Amino acid sequence: MSRLAVHQLTASQLQSFIAQPSHALLLHGPPGVGKTALALHTAAEILGISPQQLQDYPYLMVIDAPAISSEAAETIRKLEHFLSLRVPREGLINRIVIITDAQSLSLAAQNSLLKTIEEPPEATLLLLTADSQASVLPTISSRLQAIAVKRPAKAALINYFSQQDHSATAIGQTYAMSGGLPGLMQALLTHEEHPLQPATALARHLLQGSLFERLLLVEDLAKQRPQAINVMFILQQMAHARLQSTEGSQFSRWQQILQASYEAHEQLLQSGQPKLVLDCLMLKLK
Repeated sequence: MSRLAVHQLTASQLQSFIAQPSHALLLHGPPGVGKTALALHTAAEILGISPQQLQDYPYLMVIDAPAISSEAAETIRKLEHFLSLRVPREGLINRIVIITDAQSLSLAAQNSLLKTIEEPPEATLLLLTADSQASVLPTISSRLQAIAVKRPAKAALINYFSQQDHSATAIGQTYAMSGGLPGLMQALLTHEEHPLQPATALARHLLQGSLFERLLLVEDLAKQRPQAINVMFILQQMAHARLQSTEGSQFSRWQQILQASYEAHEQLLQSGQPKLVLDCLMLKLK
């Protein structure tokens, strides 16, 4: 786990799992915390190969749940075929299926997956990631060993990214922008693609722009509810990070941003009027 930015408790629990793996594991934690990278690293360690070798390992299947929403049934059929293949390689675990963001699977797809989790093929590991245990069906989460992917401490993140030759300024900026989410920090520092990058850029623009500029963005953002929800999430992470290191008027400002983004997030999940919710938010982002 030393090659990743991982909370000490999460790393300890994963090492215990790697030493004695069961047939199914759920890694759960907030978006951007690095669950996918951790899943791939765990798979490589269990198989006894390097992360680079894992890319060409023939008995690994990675399913990105958000990307298959319109092809879920076909993907499940491919999964069933993959699990029916004989694996010539010896080992306690010799075949691994990783399903990222499993909370995005439809109820039908999750129910189809349940049978596989209940009766997995021999020497096979099903490794799921999700935002929380509660975001997948209880019938699934109750059959998985669950490990929470916690956010590392700020000092640990600074040390980790410093060892990758990133400047203190760049690390500080990305920490503030990401709220200390290591997966998102990695993407921002290395200019890799990440699902939360557009929301991060937009959140930063909202905080730096004038009220007029913020209100101009509402029309388009109101038509993209999932993106708007992501922006609220990033604003919350930014506020949490800044509240650890500011005081006085800035502390009060970030408290207001945190409260306003939480309220807007809840309202966007329930409200049929996203434009009204976002208009109110923009008035509070001072």
